[in-house]
Amino acid sequence: MSGKLIEKKKQKLTKLYNAAYDLLTANGVHNTIVDDIVKNAGVAKGTFYLYFKDKSDLVDKVIIRKTSSLLNGALEALKQDALVDRNDFRQSVIFIANYLIDFFVNDKKFLELIHANLSINLYHRLMDCEEMVFAREQFISSYVRTSGSAEGAHRKLFIITSLICSVCYNTIALEFPYRFEEVKGDLYDSIDKILSV
Repeated sequence: MSGKLIEKKKQKLTKLYNAAYDLLTANGVHNTIVDDIVKNAGVAKGTFYLYFKDKSDLVDKVIIRKTSSLLNGALEALKQDALVDRNDFRQSVIFIANYLIDFFVNDKKFLELIHANLSINLYHRLMDCEEMVFAREQFISSYVRTSGSAEGAHRKLFIITSLICSVCYNTIALEFPYRFEEVKGDLYDSIDKILSV
């Protein structure tokens, strides 16, 4: 396959992802149909089915793609921040959590999309996707080095992820029963305690 053809396919896929993200966050999953996505992307409907089994597969892949990009941004920001001691595992996790939360504050629609579609299946797909493997392995190896077992690290990662998603959705998207600023300190304290047990 020529480089030009590969690039063209990559562009079509990017157009599909961008159109899907825009429509899903604007209209919600139930009010977004494949025909609208391909129309907004400017591609044929058959192209959609080259990359995705169905709309559910697309929704999962949009969330995985956006989340992995967001996490990679957080890891890059962590590398660049001179104030964070990257050898301090808990401080690094809090930094990344804060980066993600700041994003959610500015993009409530993505937070709503995650919350509405988060399932244990999606969680496992997200943790196992190629883009997330490095971050997951970093978390696990750092946890093992400082505190305990790999199994314990997997449990902590699941709990922290679930906690952040739930608290952020309720306090940022719904602003109920509290606003985020009212619980921010408690959330970070909770993450710190989860990591220290």
